Amino acid sequence: MEKNGHFADFDNEGTYRESQERALLESTRNFGVQFGEEGADIAFDLHANEIASLISAPASVERPVRWINIWAPHQQLDIVRLLGEYYGFSPRLLAIISTAPPASKSQDKPFGRLRARLYRKDDIEVATTGGSDDTPRSAREKSPHEDISHYVLAEQMINYQGYDVGKHFFCIGFNFIHKLKPKAGDINEDRLKEGRQKRLYSWLILCDDQTVISLHEHPGQVDDREDLAAMRSNTLSVLSQLSNWGIADAISMKTVRQALKLDSASESAGVEGASLLFHYLFDDWRGVYSTVATYRKRLDELQASILDEVTRKNNSSLNIEIIPRLHILGRQIRQSQHLYEGYKNLIKRILEPKASPVHLTAVSRTSTCLSARPGSRGNGVMLAPSAAQRFERLGDRLELLILSETKEILAEKEALLSTYFNINSQRDSEATARLTRSATLLAKLSVLFLPVSLMTSYFSVQIQDLQGVYTVQDYWYSFAVLMSISFLSLFFFSRLLMYITETLEVWVKKLYRATIHLVAKTLRRRDQMQA
Repeated sequence: MEKNGHFADFDNEGTYRESQERALLESTRNFGVQFGEEGADIAFDLHANEIASLISAPASVERPVRWINIWAPHQQLDIVRLLGEYYGFSPRLLAIISTAPPASKSQDKPFGRLRARLYRKDDIEVATTGGSDDTPRSAREKSPHEDISHYVLAEQMINYQGYDVGKHFFCIGFNFIHKLKPKAGDINEDRLKEGRQKRLYSWLILCDDQTVISLHEHPGQVDDREDLAAMRSNTLSVLSQLSNWGIADAISMKTVRQALKLDSASESAGVEGASLLFHYLFDDWRGVYSTVATYRKRLDELQASILDEVTRKNNSSLNIEIIPRLHILGRQIRQSQHLYEGYKNLIKRILEPKASPVHLTAVSRTSTCLSARPGSRGNGVMLAPSAAQRFERLGDRLELLILSETKEILAEKEALLSTYFNINSQRDSEATARLTRSATLLAKLSVLFLPVSLMTSYFSVQIQDLQGVYTVQDYWYSFAVLMSISFLSLFFFSRLLMYITETLEVWVKKLYRATIHLVAKTLRRRDQMQA
């Protein structure tokens, strides 16, 4: 690959390998790709003047689609402002994209130990931003009236979304949840069980000249290369498959260039490619599925732990980790559910018809707009029918597979929680019954030995007339007789005593009611006589 800012053939094996390495470097700021059915070119770390030359030059028929990807846009304000001025971003959108993330963000804080999120469904238009201030500042350092910024809202409300339509662009903003691997050598069992996840905000912008712009929140300092690869996984998956050397399994396949070859209308290649690229950058299906699969796996592990409580020995301690882990799992699932419902809402907004003449529309292949020169502006933002159909299918998958699965997992989690409490309640009842039987046995033993104790006391009394009257044989005979009588009495009369006790309780209740009735009747009669 040539030096920074210069495009190289992405279908060249050496360029492809080097691009894969460059994309995984934390120092890489951005890249640009121009591609078509027959070829693709790529360049890394473009400067503002190079971006300006790229977007101002008419796209060629051979490579009608352009993709500009920017990591940490707040550190590349010259490029962001250039794109905003060229495509007519609103001042609010430009200010939000330029906002720096809070400096106090922690990049690998375990998801299970995060503070409770606020899940609200407020209109995002009430949000205020930190403007174009380039200096990162923690929300805790702001006054009470200034502590609500874009990234604070994105952190507190997982389904926080952005939606903006202009004359030359269409923009959506949303949170991505990236699943990270446990750190090597981490001995924290809770951290390993809960997993590590990272929330990052992203913008996708589809422009009217078949240019797609993707911008991603800066994750902070990332020491582990695997973590960075996980955060950029979907972007790198789409990027790699724009080259002929890129491979993917059936789940992760992004058929952007392949779909261009299937399109018979060559005039629509730019719209087709840009629309499909826009869709696949949004559709991180593998990430969504792996997250839900992880929840199912953890729920199965908790189910096994709860069912093990049935066979737990009485002298073993209670597993006190189950309740916190169930709570953390439920919170994570609900948070993901809010996120996926937000995705579904975004898909609805993308596909719904707009009243304004300038809108995102699924154009027909016979539309006169498609006969325009690739890369020309002023035709409005157009979404190809193939991309619209993919968005519809994505919405169906989210509803039928992901959201239904999260609801089922939440229901099973509540059932497991109830089962856990029922098991412990049953074990507590059994323990109470054992204690009751033990107490009853001790009471019976005390009753059994009470006559013997009295007899022994009688034999030990120092009375002169009894001196020498009783022998040891008399004592043991008396002991045997009293023990036999006491044992027979306990054996035969214990149930009789219980019956007598219950009968006396019934009589006492009847007597109490009769007394109350008699007193009330007497008082009523006295009142009548006085009246």
